[in-house]
Amino acid sequence: MASNPFRLHKSIFAKFTLSFISVGLIPLLILSYISLQTFSGFMERYATNNYEQMLLFASRNVDDMFVKYNNISKLMYSYGVGGLYGQLGQAIAAQSKEKDIRLTMTINDFLQTVLYTERNLQSVFFVLPDGTFQSLSKNNVALDYQYQYPRVEWQEQMKLNRNGLGFFSTHKQDYFLGASDQVMTFGRNLTDVLGSSKVEGEIVGSFYMDVGLGVFNEIFKQMVLNNRDTVYVVDKQGIILYSNQTELIGSVFHANASDDFLHLQQETAENNIKIVGEFYKKELFLKVEQLIKTITIVIGLCMVSLIVVAVWFSNRFSNPIRSITREMAKVESGNFDTKVTVKTEDELGLLSHGFNKMVGRLKEYIDVVYVAQIKQKQAELNALKSQIRPHYLYNTLEVIRMNAVAEDANEVGDMILSLSHQLKYVLDYGEESVAIRAEKANVEQYFQLMVIRYGEHKLGLDFRFDADLMDYAIPKLSLQPIVENAIYHGIMPKPGKGTIRISIEKLPDNLLSVTVDDDGVGMNEDELELVRQKLAKGSSLDTGSSIGLINVHERIVALYGQGFGVEINSSQHIGTTVRLVIPLTKEVSVRVERHSSR
Repeated sequence: MASNPFRLHKSIFAKFTLSFISVGLIPLLILSYISLQTFSGFMERYATNNYEQMLLFASRNVDDMFVKYNNISKLMYSYGVGGLYGQLGQAIAAQSKEKDIRLTMTINDFLQTVLYTERNLQSVFFVLPDGTFQSLSKNNVALDYQYQYPRVEWQEQMKLNRNGLGFFSTHKQDYFLGASDQVMTFGRNLTDVLGSSKVEGEIVGSFYMDVGLGVFNEIFKQMVLNNRDTVYVVDKQGIILYSNQTELIGSVFHANASDDFLHLQQETAENNIKIVGEFYKKELFLKVEQLIKTITIVIGLCMVSLIVVAVWFSNRFSNPIRSITREMAKVESGNFDTKVTVKTEDELGLLSHGFNKMVGRLKEYIDVVYVAQIKQKQAELNALKSQIRPHYLYNTLEVIRMNAVAEDANEVGDMILSLSHQLKYVLDYGEESVAIRAEKANVEQYFQLMVIRYGEHKLGLDFRFDADLMDYAIPKLSLQPIVENAIYHGIMPKPGKGTIRISIEKLPDNLLSVTVDDDGVGMNEDELELVRQKLAKGSSLDTGSSIGLINVHERIVALYGQGFGVEINSSQHIGTTVRLVIPLTKEVSVRVERHSSR
């Protein structure tokens, strides 16, 4: 058994494991120490910032609450039934003893409309300048008529704040018999803006709304508080409008001086209302301490996992490399039947797969080169034979022709001569394309055979192109198959003589058009469509009447591309037209080295 060429301390396994631990474990220890030192402060700042954001959000909601009730209080300026804008003010201005019932009904309708516009409204009042008032309450409680309403301090404040929204701190509804609910009150004066009274701008009434403290519950319901945490809503006089400690509502606010609490406050932007929070630090940071302990345990587990993963990954990484190294040694010794087992789909798996593919191709290449050398020698022998066969065929045909002439069979001799020229043209496989002059001569030799066979009374050939086109290139054997098709499928079935015309002309964009048309029997629509489908599919390997035509089309496409080829049109009893479109060039394309026939 061969000894392991790698020592442990020099192996990739050892180096990778050590690097993995050095790069991963040591920074993890340092980072963990620094993180745990700073995490407490960060979490405290995070918690503080979180509560500050909650208080800021609550302060904005309080401002929104004031805006909402301010808008509700303004409804008395636009209130009207049946499109009568400002109906409440008009009814007050027009009041008299006879119209008191109308005024009472108008005020009652207005109060009922406002009371149910918002769910936290508990009761509403409208006070006339003479001190009389009307009220409605959702709680169906009776008024205590021994109680003065509105309170004197409210009246004084409303006189000072003629056109603004009045706000009165949290209080009990003492003016209702048996009512113990605490509410806030908003008020607004109704002034004569339409000039209905004698004095424009005169206060013609005051509107008051009692709002339940449930409106604050909606504002603070998303704030998560511990048992000893307290939030306050304090007005500018220092009176607690709301608190989650309900027994403090309505009292004067005094801040908790204990250092055990985190004190935060946020003042509203518009209404001089302060949102104060006192959060118990021990409960606040208890979760932080638990989180730090959890993080410490997780870091310890990560360190252990890092060592295990480093050893496992290093071994997994180095094993395929060692396997490839062993197999490479076998290939080096000439054993190409070896193969590395591919167990993964990562880069190492790709490397193993690539090694196997390389060894397989190397083996195939060696086999191919060996076989190719044998085939090359055989091809050289065949090439020598192929040079001899045309000479033998041409010489044999010449002997037969001379014998026919000697026997006065001149017609047979002419046929053999034409065939000899055609065979020489066909078997000389050096060119892909030839001059039009050569292709024309081949067609004439072929047509001479056909005339001898069928007679001049049956066949006629007519070339229609200028002599200066003779030197342009055309694919070899592109006209003879088309002429043959025209003879056998167009003219022969026709009674009487038929003529084949070959026309060549230049087209714009350096193109050459070659047209072969006959006046034979032609084709119907179905037959023509079938031929066109065969041309489109390129089915030159199929047998049938169009094989020569399809072969010409495919060779033109192969030489010049998809924009060129054969076009065919035909009309039954009239004839068929075949058109070739090729690039205009005088160059002759040579495929392989031409073998001399001399």
